[in-house]
Amino acid sequence: MRAFLRHALEPADRLGEILFGIIMAIGFTGAVRFGFEEADNRALLVGILGCNIAWGVVDGVMYAIGELFERGRKTRLAQKVLGAPTEAEGLAEIARELEGRQILELATPEERGQLHRWVAAVIRRADPKPARLQRADLLGATAVALVIMLCTAPIVAPFLLFRTPEVAVRVANAVGLAELFLLGLWWGRVVGQSPWRIATGLTIVGLVLVVVTILLGG
Repeated sequence: MRAFLRHALEPADRLGEILFGIIMAIGFTGAVRFGFEEADNRALLVGILGCNIAWGVVDGVMYAIGELFERGRKTRLAQKVLGAPTEAEGLAEIARELEGRQILELATPEERGQLHRWVAAVIRRADPKPARLQRADLLGATAVALVIMLCTAPIVAPFLLFRTPEVAVRVANAVGLAELFLLGLWWGRVVGQSPWRIATGLTIVGLVLVVVTILLGG
């Protein structure tokens, strides 16, 4: 399972999906704790599971659509470059596509021009085809849904272990915040920054997002 998720999703994608799943789960239980609704453990369990399964399915589908869109955009660029009347117009299409990339801001105009010519040479060797869903897209969509469900499982567990809804809600919220903190530690190691600082900041941001979600009726 771990190897599959690593293969199917980039670290940034995994981090984002885990973050959204945790925020949604503790946002739901947080709404109960703030007194916006009353529910027993069974209703809470069904609600949290249903919410996150639905989010996992929807986000998985959106992931696949996003990959298809990106592939179509690249195909369209290749067609524009290959169909350009002159080389200069083809290079201009590439320049517009790459405009705004932060890494290019460090390059000189001559270096950017050379990069555009390299990209044009790669495109000319390629055989652009209509964008279609690929196996990797479906695997990525599956991985997205699994990540959300797996990160939600520890938050759901208290509703199976405790009879009193109030206790289950408090424990579930504590578990969710602990997951946010651990996620921040992982994030810090991935980007090479202070894990403790990022973990603390991410937990605070998570709390703010949850409160905002609750106050807006989410």
